[in-house]
Amino acid sequence: MNDIVPLASRPFEVDNSFEKIFEFFDQCYEKGWTDGLPVLPPTANAVASMLRYTDRRPNEVIGVIPPRNGAATVEKIAINAVMAGCRPEYLPVLIAAVEAMVQPDYNLYGRQTTTHPGAHLLIVHGPIRKELDVNCRQNVLGHGWRANATMGRALRLITINVGGNKPGVTDMATHGHPGKFSYCMGEDEEGSPWSPFHVDRGLTADTSAVTVICAEAPHNINDQVSKTPQMLLGSAASAMSHLGANGPYRSSLRSEQMLVMTSEIAQWLAEQGWSKQDVKMFLFEKARQPVRNLRDRGGWAMCPLPKSVDPDDDDCMVPIVDRAENMLVVVAGGHQRHMNAILTSSYNLSVTRPITRKDGTPVHSTQDFLK
Repeated sequence: MNDIVPLASRPFEVDNSFEKIFEFFDQCYEKGWTDGLPVLPPTANAVASMLRYTDRRPNEVIGVIPPRNGAATVEKIAINAVMAGCRPEYLPVLIAAVEAMVQPDYNLYGRQTTTHPGAHLLIVHGPIRKELDVNCRQNVLGHGWRANATMGRALRLITINVGGNKPGVTDMATHGHPGKFSYCMGEDEEGSPWSPFHVDRGLTADTSAVTVICAEAPHNINDQVSKTPQMLLGSAASAMSHLGANGPYRSSLRSEQMLVMTSEIAQWLAEQGWSKQDVKMFLFEKARQPVRNLRDRGGWAMCPLPKSVDPDDDDCMVPIVDRAENMLVVVAGGHQRHMNAILTSSYNLSVTRPITRKDGTPVHSTQDFLK
């Protein structure tokens, strides 16, 4: 391999030998250009192949990534995508993801520098999921799918190489979690009885889109026994409102929390007459802690409580989000009645963006760029 696109002022030259490729990785590691895992050399040919899947100029700035405030150009996104092992046709998804994460609601500076163990979870919606083979079902948050693994990883490399995200230097996460290597999933729209997530946010069903949400590691909720929706969702509400989570202490802020459930559970709830809004409202009402449990521990007194909460009333129940709409519900995963609580820091919001051409026209197929 040769003709490496420069990530710094001096380009690399790498031949095809195993030793030289690992020498290239060693140099990238020493310069802080990796997530700790080996990366592929971003040769000029590889980056050019990636750039075929966009109608934007290579030097077009998609967003500014803090804390370094580096300019995420289309070319830099493509370079990091190559390094992560992405296929070229993944590029439109990553451009949309960067557009989403630089929106003010996402609070990217705070997400890049916090002590909270948040990672950028990329959720893919719409027809493009099938075209790119994005996993939406069995082991959806695990290994085994190139699209999920490499797109999530590319987003992390962008935050490192463009945004200057460095553990212990700018990234002050106390523990972090494995999702900081890669955190990506698809929505199981075909298995859901309800409208897709991106449709709830105002897009049409045939529009492909992404959502970014900065979240903790998923926490499994295993309930194989409950015979009523109230009991099943009560298990979820308990897991989502546990003591020590940020939600109960910061629900007066810009707070969201997410529940991921399998299609098996969603279909069963729908058969019982429950809509997605019913699920959200139930979780909003039940995912709470009494003041007596919260006082003088966790994040007590660090943020104002909701106006509806009397801090002197031991029995007053404190919600984990400020409104039912911010209790996010996504259908994904494989068999059995498992759910996952995906909790956030509670001071930033997720952002959903359509995958489009430069002029805003929705991308129906990545192959359209080659015509």
